[in-house]
Amino acid sequence: MMQLLVLEGCSSAGMSAILSAFKNMLNLIHIVGPILLIFGLAMHLINLMKNPDEKKLVNKIRNSAIAAIVLFFVPTIVNALMIMMGENVNISSCWKSIRNTGYSTRYVSPKKIDETKRSSIIVNPDDYEKGVPKPTNDDGYTGETIDGTARQVGDVVWDPNDVTRISNLTSAQLVGILNAHGGKATNFIPYASGLITAEQKYHVNVFFLIGIEALESGWVTSSISRSCNNLGGVCQSSNHPSNGCGSNSNCAFAYFPSVNQFVDYHAKMLHDNYLTPGGSYYHGPTPSGVVVSYCPGCSSWPGSVTSIANSLFDEVPKVL
Repeated sequence: MMQLLVLEGCSSAGMSAILSAFKNMLNLIHIVGPILLIFGLAMHLINLMKNPDEKKLVNKIRNSAIAAIVLFFVPTIVNALMIMMGENVNISSCWKSIRNTGYSTRYVSPKKIDETKRSSIIVNPDDYEKGVPKPTNDDGYTGETIDGTARQVGDVVWDPNDVTRISNLTSAQLVGILNAHGGKATNFIPYASGLITAEQKYHVNVFFLIGIEALESGWVTSSISRSCNNLGGVCQSSNHPSNGCGSNSNCAFAYFPSVNQFVDYHAKMLHDNYLTPGGSYYHGPTPSGVVVSYCPGCSSWPGSVTSIANSLFDEVPKVL
């Protein structure tokens, strides 16, 4: 849990929830408070008209008017103070990233993932370390490529036809999505900040990036992800030797000092080689294009990665 304290903007999902509740309370006060006070003010005026000599009513009218004005401007004052605190203050940054209650959300061509299929995406995490395609599941779902258009809730985007479109998520929002998804998805929470940073640096959509790394590592449970911080079956290189991380028929797996270092390397590798026109293995900015050279013969890989990404995106409305 201590690793959550380093997240950018909202330092933890707890802080985000507290500030969101406080902001919603201010919005409620901003609307309901003055209405109640104005109603009370009207009652005092009526009583004063009936009893002109009642001096206490004059004081009540004055106090009610002042209170109504103060309550109306409290949210404005708090927002101004947060802006004055600047982006370098975590609470200020988190405050600015929180949507107001009632913020409209919408889907563009949404696709709901069957929960039985979600739970069966990973059959055996180690299968992908050895480069063996995932077998067909008992329910007949093989995870073929899921065709579809961009999905959007608020300003958060996931486009399986262009995975170079960034999600626009903050690290705190990603923590909320992983918590809402639950299960093994929470294994990615300590790396949320690194994932968002990598997305912004290399323009690899974070839903796609997690989709690959969750599939290849079994949601950070496979042996090389645990002992070598290698969540994608990445081969060794001069900068990242194997250090006994094992191998398959194609190569020895690379060792990384930390998961965040792997995430940065992985996103850069995908951007430079697989997702940029002219790259060594570019076949289009889609899961089907990436798999051609990333995992040759893994026919189920694009659909499985997309399914994981979709299942995470399904949680977005719960967080915004």
